[in-house]
Amino acid sequence: MADIEIEIDGNVVTAQAGEMLISVTDREGISVPRFCYHKKLSVAASCRMCLVDVEGAPKPQTACSTPVNEGMKVHTQNAKVKASQKAVMEFLLVNHPLDCPICDQGGECELQDVAMTYGSDMSYFSEGKRVVVDNDIGPLIHTDMTRCIHCTRCVRFGNEIGGIAEMGGTGRGEDLKIEPFLQEGITSELSGNMIDVCPVGALTSKPFRYALRTWQMNATPSIARHDLVGSNVFAQTYKGKVRRVVAKDNDNVNETWISDRDRFSYEGLSHENRLLKPQIKLNGKWKEVQWNEALEFTVRGLANQVSDNQANEIGALASNTATLEEFYLLQKILREMGSENIDHRLDIKDLENSITLDSNIKLTELESIDYGLIIGSNPRLEQPMINHRLRKAVLAGADIDVVNVMPFDFNYRINSENIISPYQTATILAEISKSVLKSVHAKNYLSNVSARDSAQSIANRLLTADNSVIILGEHIINNPQAISIAKLISEIAQQTNSATLNISATSNSIAAEMANFVPGQGGLDANAMLAAKLKAYILLDIYPEYDFHNSVKALEAFGNNTFVVSMNSFKDKVISQCSDVMLPIASFYETSGSHVNIDGKVQSFAAAVSAPSESKPAWKVLKVLADLLKLQGFHYEDSTQITSEAVNQNRQKATDERPVSVIAEAKRGIDVIYQKSPYATDVLLRHASALHATKIGQVHLASMNKSTAEKLQVERGKKYLGVPVMVTESVANDCVFINARHPIGGKS
Repeated sequence: MADIEIEIDGNVVTAQAGEMLISVTDREGISVPRFCYHKKLSVAASCRMCLVDVEGAPKPQTACSTPVNEGMKVHTQNAKVKASQKAVMEFLLVNHPLDCPICDQGGECELQDVAMTYGSDMSYFSEGKRVVVDNDIGPLIHTDMTRCIHCTRCVRFGNEIGGIAEMGGTGRGEDLKIEPFLQEGITSELSGNMIDVCPVGALTSKPFRYALRTWQMNATPSIARHDLVGSNVFAQTYKGKVRRVVAKDNDNVNETWISDRDRFSYEGLSHENRLLKPQIKLNGKWKEVQWNEALEFTVRGLANQVSDNQANEIGALASNTATLEEFYLLQKILREMGSENIDHRLDIKDLENSITLDSNIKLTELESIDYGLIIGSNPRLEQPMINHRLRKAVLAGADIDVVNVMPFDFNYRINSENIISPYQTATILAEISKSVLKSVHAKNYLSNVSARDSAQSIANRLLTADNSVIILGEHIINNPQAISIAKLISEIAQQTNSATLNISATSNSIAAEMANFVPGQGGLDANAMLAAKLKAYILLDIYPEYDFHNSVKALEAFGNNTFVVSMNSFKDKVISQCSDVMLPIASFYETSGSHVNIDGKVQSFAAAVSAPSESKPAWKVLKVLADLLKLQGFHYEDSTQITSEAVNQNRQKATDERPVSVIAEAKRGIDVIYQKSPYATDVLLRHASALHATKIGQVHLASMNKSTAEKLQVERGKKYLGVPVMVTESVANDCVFINARHPIGGKS
């Protein structure tokens, strides 16, 4: 749009033709009050608080819905404007309870702030105020709807961002209420953002209710590390504890939104299961000791188990939630000791069949795609903020096709859902590849492939799209043909000039790859380490019952003949059984470090609070351990020095020469896709009670169709692999899809 000039309060400013006046005033630092306007939501113009005087207009105009044009003259501070705004403010306060002393929004309430300037110290209203009965809309959001001023921000958020129309207005005039449509309350994975957009105390955080005032807390910028986005947040703290987490604006990462797991996971930090003191096992019994004794015990134990010429008998395994610096230091320790047994890929059944697929599209670029193909993923729950970008693309006109084993509740329009068995995934991709190449002899493994109509349709869309992306999800990581699937996607993308997005691994897995936290030449991967039953293991915030694909094999490996060093942030019954020493480490928000997101962006953060009791940041523990082991090159004064070294190290990425193989569609037995609840993917989330009380957190089902159930000889209501069975014909043949929750205190 062309630039134009307008006049605001006597000053000439530049604007773009057609943009709303309130955007111009905000950019110029001119204060215009508002309640219903939000920069990321559609314009409602319902509160009328942003009235301004536009010369030539018969009455004051709303700045949020008035487009600018050449030569416009606007007054935001004259008597006409102030009188109008004061009148609107008076009407807004007619039914408001004015209960600021007990309202959780006090100190950050937009109504309170605006009333200080535009309100009156006298009310002419003498009738009784209305009272609205509150609805229980779930464990995350508390409602006090008598305070509601009908700005409709929460309604528009649900419709436009959350993608689920869960809140709406009922009644008219005095009887107008904002309430949920369904008794089950709010179910969106982004629901907590309604708390942020509410300008009054109608929607507040239930876990934070009556805890503190905003001015009592310090706010530290930080990074949420539960997914591949690394949403920017503020950790709000009081007396050394994280009391609330809210979104921090960053349009290139998370815009102004965060997922519920990013917002409420902090609850786990104060759980009684925190590991607070170093412990060593003597004669089968645990003893709490000082740090120096625990570290000396660790060094002696490693030395007793691993001699100079047996360094390959030690292995290091780490959770994918570790920081870049922790990954880097632990792998450096192992390699200085002479071992290449290093891995973070704990949940993959066959690491010889692991996925290698680069992501070559930025988060912001996802919004501008015109076609997307999603394979083996429910991005709404796996990667909520990536899914948000895809939803924006669909709203802008993009089409999305899906290849999955069962339908999922997408919060945007899907062009087609191709429900197929896991062993058919490589086959349909081969059909797409053949349709793209349009040649029987293009690839040997395509010679016997005959493309079905759905594959040809997808191929045509990829060929004709100007800006397409193929997304590979985490349901594929244990597919028997995972390598072939990834390679076929890469070849299809190359032939159709499509981008690729690999969301099969999550949390801080990209940082682990950047830090070379993978086996080197001659080293053992995670599964091989367990099979080899090494003499010693160093485990970084690992909980075998939850983190390994085969927890039984892990427990066998960490048996009586091994020396196991566990650096953990939480106590765990299984860890205490298999470990010889437990070192308490800091959890989220308690340590400095870095997260690497799907864009390859290294986002560093400082500790918002100190770790509780005798817990220490893991990078400091590893640095001291390296010194005690008399290893060279660990003279770091702070984590930023480690960050710089990790980012600038030489990394050689091996070329994947593994061949593509497409197994014919034949009976292959029953495939099981096991997916953790999005609120159980790491130890902090597993201890966040409010998240587990949500509808998403309660999902615990083994879904299969009738034919599969008969083959497995299980019935509806019974359990399969410890999970209640749901029989539904929406699931593909010969497939069981397990959504498993892991509540606090154990695995159900």
